[in-house]
Amino acid sequence: MKDMNCPSCSESLGKAFEKMRGVKHVEVSMKDGTVVLDLADQNRVTLEQVWDTVKRIGFTPGETKVIVRGAVKDSLITVLEKTIGIEGSAPEGENVELKGTITPPPDPRTPIKLRIP
Repeated sequence: MKDMNCPSCSESLGKAFEKMRGVKHVEVSMKDGTVVLDLADQNRVTLEQVWDTVKRIGFTPGETKVIVRGAVKDSLITVLEKTIGIEGSAPEGENVELKGTITPPPDPRTPIKLRIP
């Protein structure tokens, strides 16, 4: 987040994520402009919830590094009944783990795509 320059706001962001069900650990770095979330297995936290929390505290969400686990078929990964498009190559199958980045779309109705390096 390029606009993370307020210590008390950064602290508020960490506290907001700590209250979120499914979040095990939060690490906020104002210096680096980053938030690292460690989520519990079987959590229901969505990217939209994370980005909305960032916006609610007054920051602008940016490129998001993620590790996603789900079923991959036809360049799509299904995670908790939500389908995300994949940019790059990914093995097909059940219980696949992918690492990549997702950028928040300007329009929330735009489908989300996971970019795999």
